[in-house]
Amino acid sequence: MPIRPANLATMSATIAGAIAGLSSREDQAPPVKITFESGFQQTVEQGGCRALKTGQGGVTAIATEAKVKFALFAGTSCQGSRALASGHGSVSFGDPVLAGAIVIG
Repeated sequence: MPIRPANLATMSATIAGAIAGLSSREDQAPPVKITFESGFQQTVEQGGCRALKTGQGGVTAIATEAKVKFALFAGTSCQGSRALASGHGSVSFGDPVLAGAIVIG
């Protein structure tokens, strides 16, 4: 599928915003707790791109410190996948987000 210039600009801005807060030492990023439809909770303790647990349904909530930025992606990779949601701090979604990867910054 070709990437349209408008989509590329949005995707680049989303990724840049999510990783802009990364420090030189990723292991210092605060933990992020991701809650899925099934009730399963995945904790990610380092910044950068991480694959999400499969077979648990969509993401219903993200819990972390207010300064931590995130972006959820459709595929299991953060590159070449469509950004589904982004923001910072804790958030809950009214409709589960079917994401396969998250960038944390």
